[in-house]
Amino acid sequence: MKKLINNLSWFPFQTSHFLGVFLFIIFSLSFCRHSDLENASDVYSREFNETQILNCLLKGPFCSRGSDANGVPVQPLVQYNFTNGSLVNSGSVVLTLGSPEAPPGATFGKDGDSNGAINYTANNQYYAGSDTGLPLGANPRTFCAWIKPTSLPSNGTHRVIFRYGDPNASGAVFAISNASGNKVSFLGSGYDALADYTMPINTWSHLCSSYSGSNATDFYVNGVFIATTPFVGTGPLNTISASFALGTWTGGGGPAYYWVGALDDVRIYAIALSAKQIGQMYQLGVAYVE
Repeated sequence: MKKLINNLSWFPFQTSHFLGVFLFIIFSLSFCRHSDLENASDVYSREFNETQILNCLLKGPFCSRGSDANGVPVQPLVQYNFTNGSLVNSGSVVLTLGSPEAPPGATFGKDGDSNGAINYTANNQYYAGSDTGLPLGANPRTFCAWIKPTSLPSNGTHRVIFRYGDPNASGAVFAISNASGNKVSFLGSGYDALADYTMPINTWSHLCSSYSGSNATDFYVNGVFIATTPFVGTGPLNTISASFALGTWTGGGGPAYYWVGALDDVRIYAIALSAKQIGQMYQLGVAYVE
């Protein structure tokens, strides 16, 4: 039945509908703190889109900044965003990259920014430099990158996102691989962890590997846990400092396993990030102290 209130037509169910929506928003906001959405004084801030705000209102698993009321971000050792083609590392270690053979080109980044990613289209393209300050031995670490491969590796080969350490004996390699099927991989020079997963081509995806110092590593794609995969081979992991390479294993003179496609927001952390922190990074671009 329709009622007339102050000369306006109104259905009784509309009252309950809007009341329900109002109560839902109030209830949600009681869990979604203002600090979860504030940008003004956050050096890592960016504009929040409608989906992120809705996620916060719905109080998904990635919204909270953890028990620390100030929402302290976890500082990466390496963070290359490639904004306007920049090779400046915004992480805490000093890395200077050069192009021993040929530099990759530039393309649109994961956020659609012009010249916001590096793009590999030929086998001799990569960047290289020192790996001083990166996790060595069997120390914990987390590798993450936004990747957009244009093709997948053939059986028995790899497409290397980055590698550091000794490329022939004691390196740490972050890659997608094919070993009788498509894999995501953390390769330790004969002590390797590979998880079954086929990365989509021509699509941006966020890939992470979180290693706690044990005999296995955790893989995540787009903030979602994929697998805990044991290392297989002659161990333990023992990364020895030598050099850092972005987009190849060895470059010229060995099995290079060049990357093919685009890379953006490449990161290395000195700790094993949790599932929640990796989810925060995927959703908001920052991992926060729990």
